[in-house]
Amino acid sequence: MSNEGVTASSPIGQTSHGINYKIIALIVGLTIVDLLYGFYFFEGTHFDIKDGFYMAGIATVGAFSIVVAKKYHGSEMLGKAYLFLGLGFFAWFIGDLGYYYQQFVLDIDPWPSPFDAGFAANYVFAILHLSLNTRFFKPQWSTAMKATLVIIPIVAVGSFTVVAYEAWGVYDELLFDLAYSNIFVIGISVTLAFAVIGVSVFRHSVLKETWLLLALGIFLWTVADSIYYYLETIEAFTHNHPINSLWSAAFMLIIYALYKHMKAL
Repeated sequence: MSNEGVTASSPIGQTSHGINYKIIALIVGLTIVDLLYGFYFFEGTHFDIKDGFYMAGIATVGAFSIVVAKKYHGSEMLGKAYLFLGLGFFAWFIGDLGYYYQQFVLDIDPWPSPFDAGFAANYVFAILHLSLNTRFFKPQWSTAMKATLVIIPIVAVGSFTVVAYEAWGVYDELLFDLAYSNIFVIGISVTLAFAVIGVSVFRHSVLKETWLLLALGIFLWTVADSIYYYLETIEAFTHNHPINSLWSAAFMLIIYALYKHMKAL
């Protein structure tokens, strides 16, 4: 397939493809089943089918991103952008493999861990993916777009810090945990900011629904990550926490967005 026609202006003004709400209903249904299974059957003391569903979600997003990258290999930017997204999710997958290994094989607390580098790399690659897309299709950013990229991280880091202090007060270990967690919160918030900017860039284009789905998936992903790092900071995270279902919902939405992207261009 030739992608020479994929340019900075090509998605604008074309007819968009609607969202299939049967697929959205299926995603909601699978998320509810996953959540109920977690409440009633999942003990969180060993690797379980719920963990398998979660890990499969990460790997599928990574694999699907590579497929999209291959489809747009000849384009100026899209092949590189989706390669970055795929690499990011495979970095996440490796990070979680290390997490499970430490928790269930070595029987040690996996927080903090050298494998956290995989999670940090995921944000770097996701930001590269989002920034390439938004800057390619919108080279000149408005003041509001630039402000979004600054305000969201400031609000996120500030809110995260205040909430943690309110929960536990000030003590030496919390100061370390906050500093460590905020490294990831910065990555989370910048990723979310770029997703919001992407919705603005593509709101009148053939990619409108695709980016709406992608942004919603990233929103759920960043909310789940924020909750996770907060719980780890106050030492309240448990392996069977419901946020695992939130992550799985995010993966399914992102997979659907990737599918629509291939159909849209």
